[in-house]
Amino acid sequence: MKRSFLLLTATLLLAQVFAYDFSVNGIFFKIKVPASANKVAVTANSENGNSYSGNIVIPATVTYNSITYSVTEIDAFTFASSHSVTNITIPASVDTIGDGAFWGCIGLKTLAIPASIKKIGNYVFVADTTLTDITVDAANTNYKSYLGVLYNKNQNKLLTYPAGKPELNYSILSSVDTIADFAFSYCKFTSVTIPNGIKYMAHAAFCVCNGLTSVYLPASLTYLNNNPFYDCKNMTAINVDPANIYNESVDGVLFKKGLTSIIYYPPAKSGTSYIIPSTVNYVRSSVFLNCLGLTSITIPSSVQTIRSGMLQGCSNLTTINVYGSVPINLNSNIPGEDSNDVFKGVDTLHCVLHVPFGSKNLYASAFQWKNFSNIVEGFAAGFISTKASNLRTKVFDGQIMISGYSPGDQITIYNTQGIMLYKQQPNTPTTTINLSSKGIVLIKVGIDRIKVLFF
Repeated sequence: MKRSFLLLTATLLLAQVFAYDFSVNGIFFKIKVPASANKVAVTANSENGNSYSGNIVIPATVTYNSITYSVTEIDAFTFASSHSVTNITIPASVDTIGDGAFWGCIGLKTLAIPASIKKIGNYVFVADTTLTDITVDAANTNYKSYLGVLYNKNQNKLLTYPAGKPELNYSILSSVDTIADFAFSYCKFTSVTIPNGIKYMAHAAFCVCNGLTSVYLPASLTYLNNNPFYDCKNMTAINVDPANIYNESVDGVLFKKGLTSIIYYPPAKSGTSYIIPSTVNYVRSSVFLNCLGLTSITIPSSVQTIRSGMLQGCSNLTTINVYGSVPINLNSNIPGEDSNDVFKGVDTLHCVLHVPFGSKNLYASAFQWKNFSNIVEGFAAGFISTKASNLRTKVFDGQIMISGYSPGDQITIYNTQGIMLYKQQPNTPTTTINLSSKGIVLIKVGIDRIKVLFF
């Protein structure tokens, strides 16, 4: 099965327009502006695709039409998806390595960065699954390598952990406060220790790290850019230090503090249905990416913004409950706020989209929402209870008595619109609750769920 991430790679490659000016000994070059500087960048062949293979020896200078040029750059995506490349020697004349330059070089095992390199672009080594070691010349003033891992010079930013390293457990250096985009992509480890001191975690930092099942985020973590755990298919929970003032987790789901923004839902989390809390107004990119275990999801009316790929790959969804009377705009053209492919991979022919009464026509004409063949007004089938629950409930005199849980377990109660009515961790084996709302409510304790008619 082709992974969505590899499709993204192909898209990026196709979008990159390669234009070489000449080739020498099977290596393609592009003359840099101004031409009078006599500098060139190594680039890819735009006519026949990427034809590089074997041992690539980049020259420090190259002569064409009687002019000698200095080779100072490796262009963006130059060797991307060159599966047969086994070695690249980078000369001391090169000072820049462009974005994605070695993306998908699955035959590359080691790479030496010379002292001359001043700039290394983004996602340079993504999907290099056999790369075990990146070394940096000790004289380089911008970058440093330690145990084969690439950092900036003062080692406060971790740039690349080679995906081919065999270690199953890894502890990030205490000097690190920033984890770069795609830094740990495709890595094999089964556990990672993120020290207190980490402040910033960039987009897709741990993408396709399929050995990970859970991660603990420290109190120091200030900012998470988009989805750091993109397509980690075996992730069951993200846990956050309670002292963290910027982020929190509820039942293993990652949120911005205060539950105003949902950041990440682990795709291997137990349970087949999920109700987004009614405090959430912003849904980050790819939150539910490839959550194959989900069959039902509820989007409360509080949600105002949904970013790209929210339910992408959720092919087993049969029910989506959305409580907003007006469809959320999924056609945003605001830079950085795109809402593309929200339902890509969802079976919109058979999955039922439940909407409020009187809203069907609005959804049937709204961008992306209108792709659902089955749009139904009403939420009668909004909740799914567990088949065998240990919970016991009794309704009397306007109260609900709940038992069958362990003292200290968190009890949460929602109404049929996904609005939280009650949340508490009682220390007694039985608790009695007064609710102002009447009707059907969902009582949730751990994986146990019970629907109760409260009157």
